[in-house]
Amino acid sequence: MFLKTAALVLLSILAIRADNTPNLCSDDITNLQRIAPSETGVTNISNITVGGESYSGDADHFVMIPNDNMVDKVMVYIPGTTDRPELSSCLLKSVSETLDYPTIGISYAYLSSGDKFRNGKCASLPNIDEQVECLDEQHVDAIDGGDYGATHFKDDGSAFWVEIPPENALTARLGKLLEYLDEKNPGMGWNNLYSSKGEPKWSRIAFMGHSQGAGHVAYLGKTRKILGGVMISGPQDECIDCPADTKTWIDEPFMTRNAYTAFASGDEPLYNLQTENWGRMTTAGAVNWGEPTSIDFGLDPVNACDPLFTNVKFGNTSTCGGKEHCSTAIDDSIPFLEKTDGEKFYLYEKHVWPSITTQYSSEACGKKESAKKGAKKASKSPKSEEEKDPFIQKAFKREAD
Repeated sequence: MFLKTAALVLLSILAIRADNTPNLCSDDITNLQRIAPSETGVTNISNITVGGESYSGDADHFVMIPNDNMVDKVMVYIPGTTDRPELSSCLLKSVSETLDYPTIGISYAYLSSGDKFRNGKCASLPNIDEQVECLDEQHVDAIDGGDYGATHFKDDGSAFWVEIPPENALTARLGKLLEYLDEKNPGMGWNNLYSSKGEPKWSRIAFMGHSQGAGHVAYLGKTRKILGGVMISGPQDECIDCPADTKTWIDEPFMTRNAYTAFASGDEPLYNLQTENWGRMTTAGAVNWGEPTSIDFGLDPVNACDPLFTNVKFGNTSTCGGKEHCSTAIDDSIPFLEKTDGEKFYLYEKHVWPSITTQYSSEACGKKESAKKGAKKASKSPKSEEEKDPFIQKAFKREAD
């Protein structure tokens, strides 16, 4: 009986942690607090199914408070599809060590379909107007909660993505967490970060996101006045086969302007789409960016006042389907140097992540500075998908963003 019970527990754990991706830096993060959403009063929590695999809907938030200063702003990291804060623990370690204000990795009910797949689902709608609406409503579902995805269907009758109850959407979960932190740290200023109704005070919050999370960061900047936005490997929204003059949400005026940084791998399959979206943001007046700049090997200081890209190969420990896409933020895919004793140096922790973390404000950049010596402007498009290693292009085990 004991063995049977143990087996059932093990199967349950495997079902929730379906990706089996290790987190590699959590133990080295100073002052890390791991807080489950259910601890903060969030209810009606369901696991999230993506591509037939199940992921925990109650994965821990990560909270890092660097000092005893009064809190007047925070940085919030939004993971992508199938991911949770702990899978970007090396990134969050670097961010929390860079900033003198708190860093949060938010656990939320992400959309149960990756970026590329959602683009395709939106493209299946009968006309351009509906396709444009779909690209907008996906972010509303994730940020505020909604049933747009659950009320639109593929030809096989399956929903575009599952319904997101408002209490499990990003806004409510972040509000609950801020209230919880205020309760646990009275008189430290956390009450300045949310309203009497429990809604985050957006202008005091900078957001960083990877993949699906990067798209949400851009949408937050478009629809709200936020402190700043850091986009890693995104946004990846695409109006497929739409006329060239078709306008989507990313072409409209942004409420938050000149407060963004961006970073991606020049070898990931949707890199050209990401750079197109950065260009659209520039045309919309959200940013004043030039061409993306190479970080070279990332060993020297970089200037993040324009978007940054890397052509450094992903870490050879990667278990991710989209290895290049994951290499910018997911622990086991990040390129690293390793000593014979096993100590690792993650390539982006010294200069790249700190630069995109601190240079999102217009004040940090001031007048456009030229890239640091040794950085190279993009002179040609990254390799086409046909030129890539065909092994990397095989169907992903996970439904990658």
